[in-house]
Amino acid sequence: MNLDTQLRSYDLWKQSMAKAIHDYQYWLDDTQLSDSETELMLIKNLRLLEKDNITIAFAAEFSRGKTELINALFFSSSGIRLLPSSPGRTTMCPTELFYDSKEKPYLRLLDIETRGDERSIEDYKHDAKHWTHMELDCDSPEHMQDTFLELLKTKTVSAEKAKELGLAAKEGDDEVVIPYWRHALISFPHPLLEKGLTVLDTPGLNALGSEPELTLSMLPNAQAMIFVLAADTGVTQSDMAMWEEHIQAYRSKHPHGLAVVLNKIDTLNDELMSDDEWVQSIHKQTLETARLLSLDEQSIFPLSAKQALIAKIKKDDIALKKSRLSGLENFLSDRILSSQKEILQRKVIDDVLDSMGLARDAMSSRQKNIIIHRDELNSIANKSDEATAELLLVTRKKQTAYNKNLTHLKTSRHIFYTQIADLLEVVSPERVMDIVNESREQMLKSWTSVGIRHGMQSSFDGLNTLLNETLVTTQKSTQLLDAIYKKFKDEHNLDVEQAAAFDITIYQKQLDQLLNEGL
Repeated sequence: MNLDTQLRSYDLWKQSMAKAIHDYQYWLDDTQLSDSETELMLIKNLRLLEKDNITIAFAAEFSRGKTELINALFFSSSGIRLLPSSPGRTTMCPTELFYDSKEKPYLRLLDIETRGDERSIEDYKHDAKHWTHMELDCDSPEHMQDTFLELLKTKTVSAEKAKELGLAAKEGDDEVVIPYWRHALISFPHPLLEKGLTVLDTPGLNALGSEPELTLSMLPNAQAMIFVLAADTGVTQSDMAMWEEHIQAYRSKHPHGLAVVLNKIDTLNDELMSDDEWVQSIHKQTLETARLLSLDEQSIFPLSAKQALIAKIKKDDIALKKSRLSGLENFLSDRILSSQKEILQRKVIDDVLDSMGLARDAMSSRQKNIIIHRDELNSIANKSDEATAELLLVTRKKQTAYNKNLTHLKTSRHIFYTQIADLLEVVSPERVMDIVNESREQMLKSWTSVGIRHGMQSSFDGLNTLLNETLVTTQKSTQLLDAIYKKFKDEHNLDVEQAAAFDITIYQKQLDQLLNEGL
């Protein structure tokens, strides 16, 4: 199956997993076997399935045909070259392509000037006012194509200004051409993006070197990395620098997630070459690339993204086969999707199976109790009908009251467990470690005390933001508890002790004190 079909199959598998968990939840409720720990576990796994996505990152130096490859792999159905990838047109800023179901399709662009601020791209994503927002007309691929030309935009600044923004400037240059935008977000309802695919396009060594967030979090978290080279130039000095400084680190973390594409194999052919000579030329360049990068030949995918895109648009199966794109598509679908499915399946199924084992034990215990109660009923079977009827009436009244209270309890519990899951997600150890690790990397790379202080400040700012998010979530939970307590008090005329409010100020003071001591 091709990548498109595999992604759809993967999405259907996730939907079936989620349905099975929902069915299990309902069964637990019906059998009164649910408890707080089980409910939270099931909610966690449902959210894991819901938020799971596949990120494929593309990295290459300029003019390697990387954006053309993205067009060929994912966006040929538009019938045009959707993302700008013609000769002389190079995407200048890192670009994320995904689907945001909460908003109309859009292109959002973050000004390069924001590099003068210490805030991360991730921080800016939560603050839409800093982004230039452009709506996309999905009914007109041509209009979208025109809108995407913004990704090519540059501006000329002084060399001093470029250095202030952390961008490279040659010694002796008075002015430097720099990207106009720092980062781009593209959301539109492409079938693959709707199924949870995210594409990360990273242009050039300079972009990776000047934006630490790309190398510290975005690229390492991708399920697959496609490193694109050009067959007509081979592995250049700048390609090797990118490989050594950035790609090898990803390879060590994801040994099975890296593919090297040797693009533009069509340039190795001419009218004087036979097909066999062309094949030999491709093979020779592939072997040389594998040797220079210390890879096996199977990790190199020679192809022509340009031929593949044209062939897909024209529905020319012979030309598509000649482009050799299928090898890379098979790699992405067979290795990456299968690996991600296995990881997700292991996480979810292990938890649910453990819960089912406990539920089975509980049902066995109930069965034993039923047998005991049956024997007790048989022992009083000879008592008068009047005594039995009176006993049944009392029992039914108690059962009615119990069922009514149980219904209220289940409703409140479901809502409250969802709130707990929200809170645990906000204060997860992973988020805290991400903040600490990012700041640690920033401080380790600093050569000055100012840079170290900036790293410390960034860490504490991130933790304070986390605390504020926690406060907002706990306030919602507190309001919910107040309503539950009031309802219980009114129905049963009981004096229920009010829950203590969560006080964040003590932790904020401790953070501020630690920061002041460190600075």
